Order: sequence, then structure tokens, then C-alpha cells
Amino acid sequence: MTRRRSILSAAAIGATLTSLLLSGCATGQSTASQGSDAPVQGGDLVHAVTAIADGWQQQQSNNWHKSQVWTQLVETLVYVDSTGEVHPWLAESWAESEDGLQYTLKLRDDVTFSDGTPLTADVVAKNLEVLGLGDESKGITRSPIVPGEFASAEAVDDTTVLVTLSSPNRGFIPSLGFFAAGILGESTIDLPLEEQAKLENVVGTGPFVFESQVPEREIVVTKRDDYDWASEAFDHEGPAYLDSITFNVLEEDSARQGALEAGQVDSVHFVQPSEEQRLSDDGFNVIYGEYLGTPINFVLRPHAAITDDVKVRQAIQHGVDRQEIVDTVFNSNWKPATSSVQAATPGWVDLSENLAFDQDLSNTLLDESGWTETDSDGYRVKDGTRLTIPAYTSPFVNGSGQILELAKQQLKAVGIELEIRQSDASTYSDIFAAGGTPIFPVANSFLDATTLRQYWGQDYTNQFQLKNGELEEQLLGVSETANGTDERAANLAELQETVLEEAYTVPLVDNYQVFVTSPNVSGIETNAVGRPYFYDTWLAQ
Repeated sequence: MTRRRSILSAAAIGATLTSLLLSGCATGQSTASQGSDAPVQGGDLVHAVTAIADGWQQQQSNNWHKSQVWTQLVETLVYVDSTGEVHPWLAESWAESEDGLQYTLKLRDDVTFSDGTPLTADVVAKNLEVLGLGDESKGITRSPIVPGEFASAEAVDDTTVLVTLSSPNRGFIPSLGFFAAGILGESTIDLPLEEQAKLENVVGTGPFVFESQVPEREIVVTKRDDYDWASEAFDHEGPAYLDSITFNVLEEDSARQGALEAGQVDSVHFVQPSEEQRLSDDGFNVIYGEYLGTPINFVLRPHAAITDDVKVRQAIQHGVDRQEIVDTVFNSNWKPATSSVQAATPGWVDLSENLAFDQDLSNTLLDESGWTETDSDGYRVKDGTRLTIPAYTSPFVNGSGQILELAKQQLKAVGIELEIRQSDASTYSDIFAAGGTPIFPVANSFLDATTLRQYWGQDYTNQFQLKNGELEEQLLGVSETANGTDERAANLAELQETVLEEAYTVPLVDNYQVFVTSPNVSGIETNAVGRPYFYDTWLAQ
């Protein structure tokens, strides 16, 4: 089986792990267990998370906090591991037409939803149409997870679905493995939007079912005894080992860590990187959930004031010391980014030389762009205006405030003033969407590099706020070629190089989703985008 995690434990520290993390690969046969080797049936896991907001209609559930619950209740047609390999799940096989416009999905015939109804092609087609097209009558928008080329889905027979695209997108099958492309029971998708948004109405095929909740504070899910259709990517068959999972909300990092160390919870999502090694030394399991995507990076928008000059953007790119950020904000188990995609991504190209920390080069670039004068504080000035660039923190990027503070110090050495401003979950979307926001820390995840079009494409999220189709041809080239082919590798390499040459991004640190567990917890799995699955998880007695 292909493992989906790297694990730092007291018994696993050393050169092997270091070299594996450097290469962006998982640790092979390592496990999270520090107890007996044989899985134990039963037990109630308590898992602490940062937040769980209301609103569980699937298109509303595409965030990190909700996904930790969602993946236990709702399953997808395929499973994508951290290498990008696609495994069958609810769909046992699939075939693509020669022109890339149609996909035939063959479903398992032994799956039932938690309300007892069977998984059928009619239900799957209905799900895919809601995901790919939305449901205007209910006010449900299409999901950005499903490629925009989706045109229709129809049942051919009880276990066969035919999907038609308007134009080829070789990332279609992997996109079906994203947690927010789950297959829901008909009793859920027939409900109006406000009823679908209630967690108690979510009917899925997962190994756990909803039991109870205290809104925004606690959610309890319990094992489904008749579950027996896990993907081949998991370690066992049949029902989950755990009897239940309780998701507790502890907003502060220190509160989650304290609860873990006090034995009040069994596992937590995210602790401060500075605490990871100490917790490992104390016998806790630190799990680095690798994923495909883009590193933690600064987006530099070419149509915002000041960053509209490519030489200024390039000066920022070479004025940031990635290794110092890793050493100061993170630890030795994290690595500086080496390209505009993470090193674990199929088709990644090592462009670290293009990202070299070089203050002399930054100074030359700024001189060439006309920022030749300096004021009494050492900042560059042109036409009486100081070289000041606002940059916003992100509530969704680990350590974004610390990263920006360190980058501010580093960039001052070349005469750039970084003006740090705060954002939170309530203001993030509006600030990010504003075209005049020049610098923003971002970290994206995807199951296939075709999804870069969703993030960078001018007709989609358009993170760089491009206006003249600068990346459209290259993004399309990646979208229309299959993962693992020479054509995809060449197209993705060209795209990575262009994004760095134009300095649309400053890649900083290859990212992980970090989970820490008590020594008696084993078998937490993370998929290609770092989302946790507790199906294989068990508690040593």
C-alpha cells in the first residue's frame, strides 16, 4: 500500500526521515503507533480542531476545519494518495474516450448510504450534476472542485454513469477524489439549501455517521457497523476500529496542545512548529500530512500599485531568505520551497537556483526600476514616495504573521518597507478578492496539477489578478495532458518557470498539515491534500 504520511516520533528521528522530507516523499512503512502492532477494536477518540463553523451543504464545506469531520461521513468516487496515484473507491473502474470528452464510471454494487438506500448510478449522476452545474432553483452554486468543462452526467444502467465534458480536462478523474466532491444520499440532495446545511441531514456512505453536536463547539460521530467498502488504499476492510470520534473545538494553539499533554484529548490538528520536536521527544506522535499543491508563498499581483513592476517583484523574490524562515518560524523537518509547486507534486521541477537569496541582485533590480534614493530610515524612495507595500496575514496559512514579520526585516535590508496588515476568517475573502491587494500569503492544495487553472486561471479564482491572459495557454496545456506523460511534464515545467520568471509568486516553505497524537493512537491516514481519515485509526489499550 502507498502510505500517505510522514511521521516524526521518538523512534523515527534521523537521517532517513530528513532525506525523505527533503525529497518530499512519505516514510514508506512507518506508522503512527508506539504501542502494540495489532489493531484494537473499540475506543472513543477525542480530536481537537481549531474551529467548526455551521453550514454543511457540500459546496459550503470546502474548508480545512470542516473537512476533518466530512471525510469520516462522506466518501468520494476515487481516492488520491500523496503521490498523485488514483485508487478506486465508490467507482471501481473508469474509462476515458479517445477525444477526452467522455468518462464512463463503473460503480460498486455493494454500497449503501447511512439511511439504508443503495448507491446507484442515478444518485451519483444527480450528485455530479449538482457539483458540476449547481442547482439554481435551490441557490446552490457549482463546485469549484469539479472542472469547469463539466457538461452533464447520466445513468446508463444501475451501476454505470456517463460523464460528458465540453472540452478535455485530464484532471477530471482526480478531481472526483477531493473531499468536497463527495457522494451524498438522495435524501440529502433533494432537501432545500437550508436543510442540506444541517449536519444531521448529511447522509453519506462513510464508515461513521453523525450522532450529535453542540454548534461550533463539539461534534460526535459513531461507527457504522455494516460498513464494508473501503478503498484499496486503506489498511483493512470492514467497519472502522473506533466506536466514535468526538471533535472538540479549541481555538488557541496552546489550549489544544495543553489538552493533549494533559490527556484530555487524543489528537490535535496543528501545533506551533516550535513545539513539534519537543512533543516528539516526549513520546507524542507528530504526523506530517504531505500534500500536492503550492508551497506557502507570497502572491505578488502584477496589476497592484508598486508590484506592477516586474523588477520590484523579482527584488522581493530574491530579498527573502527562505532558509532563515524555516530555521526561525518552523524547524528542521520543514524545507524551503524549491519551485512554484510543492516537491511532492508529480512534475515538480527544482528551480531553487531561480529563487536564490541574493540581496545584491535585489538592490540592482530596484536601482534599475528607478528606486535609487533612500530616506532617513533606509527605505527606498522614488518621486518622493517611499517603497512601501502592504501585505496581509492569512488565517489559513500556518505562521503567516511570523513569516511576514521576518520577511519585513529581510526586505528592509534592500530598502523595501513591508507594511503588515491583519486579516481574519471574516475579512479574508474580501481582502483577497480586492485587486489592489499586492501581497498575500497563500498555500493551495490539489489532487492534480490541472487544478492550478482553478487557482491561477483568469476566468477562475485568479489569485494573481491577471488581466491579459498571461498564463492561459500554459494552464490549458497542463489541463489537456495526462499526469505521468512527457507532455504533462514539459507543460508543467514551463508553467512553473514562467510563474517564477514573472515573479507572480515568492515560494517560501513546502507545506504540511501537522497532526499530533498521544502515543496510544495509531493509523491516522492523510490523503493527497492532507485531509485526515480515521477509518484505520485505533487506540492501544
